[in-house]
Amino acid sequence: MKIIFDLDGTIICSKKRVHELFSDLIGSRQLSFSDYWDLKFSRKSNQDILKNKFNYSDNKIEYFLNNWMDLIEDDRYLEMDTLIDGVKEFLVGISKNNELYICTARQSIQQVEKQLNRLDIYHFFQDVLVTEQKYSKKDLLFNKKLMLDKQDWIVGDTGHDIITGKELGIKTCAVLSGFMSQDALVSYCPDILIQDVTSFKFS
Repeated sequence: MKIIFDLDGTIICSKKRVHELFSDLIGSRQLSFSDYWDLKFSRKSNQDILKNKFNYSDNKIEYFLNNWMDLIEDDRYLEMDTLIDGVKEFLVGISKNNELYICTARQSIQQVEKQLNRLDIYHFFQDVLVTEQKYSKKDLLFNKKLMLDKQDWIVGDTGHDIITGKELGIKTCAVLSGFMSQDALVSYCPDILIQDVTSFKFS
């Protein structure tokens, strides 16, 4: 069986990185970690937060977003990421009889591979696929010719991951460890919804 995992929010926790970069770019700690993520879970984008909480103009928002893309995968911020609790033990078990893949919407293949090696989990995966902001996950996976079938899975923390799985004709698993609330994920009708990836039953 082939199992495709999203990265941020699924295999690793990147919430600290995201909040720290947001705070650094606005030059303020006015929004605490919990306040920021409460807003994100209520489906507020960074643009919404900047406009409604900080009265940012459209030009200032554009400047923020450009800086965000430049810095979000910088080493200093990536080092703030941690593995979801229990992930390494989970990968040891699930990799014995299944083919595992990473498919992420990050920008840099090199930075993803460096991070996976730093966290000592790169060797669990048959391949690591990165959209580089050039391709959709669906197109990236389709072009790799993985020969997916209806018994295979995609596991992720966003509605986009669920849509991708449905488009590819594979099973979908949503996790609550990432960037979307339970109500938001339920609306995409995943095959299963679990607390985090370590609860995924693969047998």
